[in-house]
Amino acid sequence: MVAAAVLAASGATAAAAGAKTLYVAKTGSDTNACTKKAPCETISHTVAQAHKGDSVKVAAGTYAEMVTITNDISLVGSGATIDATGQDNGVQFTAGAAGAAVRGFDVENANFEGILAQHTSRLDISGNNVHHNDLGMFAPSPTGECAPSGAIPGDCGEGIHLMSVTNSHVTGNTVTDNSGGILLTDELGPTARNSVSVNRVLANLYDCGITIAGHNPKAITATGKLAPSTGGIYGNTITKNVSNGNGVKGEGAGILLAVAGPGAAVYDNLVQGNTANDNNLAGVTLHMHAPGSYLNANKIIGNRLSHDGLGGDPDFKVTQTIGILVASAAGKLRGTVISANTIGDVHSGIWTQNVPKIKRKSNKFHHVDVPIAQTNI
Repeated sequence: MVAAAVLAASGATAAAAGAKTLYVAKTGSDTNACTKKAPCETISHTVAQAHKGDSVKVAAGTYAEMVTITNDISLVGSGATIDATGQDNGVQFTAGAAGAAVRGFDVENANFEGILAQHTSRLDISGNNVHHNDLGMFAPSPTGECAPSGAIPGDCGEGIHLMSVTNSHVTGNTVTDNSGGILLTDELGPTARNSVSVNRVLANLYDCGITIAGHNPKAITATGKLAPSTGGIYGNTITKNVSNGNGVKGEGAGILLAVAGPGAAVYDNLVQGNTANDNNLAGVTLHMHAPGSYLNANKIIGNRLSHDGLGGDPDFKVTQTIGILVASAAGKLRGTVISANTIGDVHSGIWTQNVPKIKRKSNKFHHVDVPIAQTNI
């Protein structure tokens, strides 16, 4: 066993030693070797030359392209902008990109998503400025993610989207002026154990700042048991973010946890230490509508919320401003924790439906007409 461990460590060291750095600059050429002295010109070409463990460093300038990352590399920008005008996404991670990173870019003008990660893990998405990635929703005939499905409008324009992603970090990004800010969904499998922290999510006018939306109808089995290997959004931490001014032209919360229909599950997530002000729905909102879905054991702790719920909550016929709304139209929610939050400048501090009784002293209120309003408890 000791010998095997030594061999494994030696292999890892050899792999790290073989890693190289490739360079991109506006003055380069894709016929070059992508070295520091002879950089390549486009990010996509250079990323295609990179192998597992390599780094790609991108110099200042605007690069008009969509970048697809298919293996474990680090993509690092220094004053670099990815302008995805006319492209589906700005940066896209595929399943083979487990362990990859993208840091330090401006990502703008994509039709669908600024940064999209699908069915992968261990990503590092940090220090990026992701803005104005919603152009497809304004097209005369929307396509792709923006296309409507019957009476249901399309869902596109998120700044950063983790779709069936695990054990990843979304940290220190500024996400502004997209349709929505940061989105976690589970269409292709579970989205679990991710950290979304210290991001600034501002003025995403048509949707929520940070959304955790259970879409997978197989996250619960036919016998009513959770199926965490198949779907569901669980064990994620949403901490120390600022989520202000979102959804004011649509229907968006500061932070939303929701299940879309039967079989969907969002549970055991932590929303802690965030600031949410001036959002159209409540600063922190939890929605469950359909029987057979699961929205339990989520924790809302130590957040600072002010002047939220500007549009009330049409789904639950709330017409006045709200700090936190946790509501189920399909049975009682279990294990929800709402404590140590500071809520101000709203009509209702905490509004719940089908949630166990909350003690007033568990949270702090200022300039709040009705600190706690609970129905069907």
